[in-house]
Amino acid sequence: MNVSRSTRTALVVAMIAGLFSISGLAQDPTDEAAAKIDEKFGGNIKKLFATRCSWCHQGYGMKQADGPKLAGTSKSLAQVMAQIMNGKTPMPGFKNQLKFEEVQALAEYIKALPAD
Repeated sequence: MNVSRSTRTALVVAMIAGLFSISGLAQDPTDEAAAKIDEKFGGNIKKLFATRCSWCHQGYGMKQADGPKLAGTSKSLAQVMAQIMNGKTPMPGFKNQLKFEEVQALAEYIKALPAD
C-alpha cells in the first residue's frame, strides 16, 4: 500500500496526540488560560499568580487549599477585581501592592479558568 508523506505525517501526529491524552500529558488548562492573558497583557500571569495567590489558592487556582478553588467562579470580572484589590477576611487586599493592570490580568485569568 502506497501512503503519501502527508498522510503518514498526519497519522503520526494523530498517534502522538493520542498518546499525550492517554498519558495525561494533554495541555494544562491553566496554561491555556494563561496564554490568553499573557498575550493580552504582555506578562507572565502564572508567575504573578504564583507569587501572590498560590499561597492559598493552589494548582494555579484549580484546587481548594487554605483558600477556595477559583476556577469556575460565579463572580463577575468586576467582583473578582474588587476582591483582589480589597480582600475579604482572611484574604488580604492587594490594591497597594499590585498595579491596576496586574489586578485586571489576575481577574481575567481567574475568569478564564475552566470549571472542571
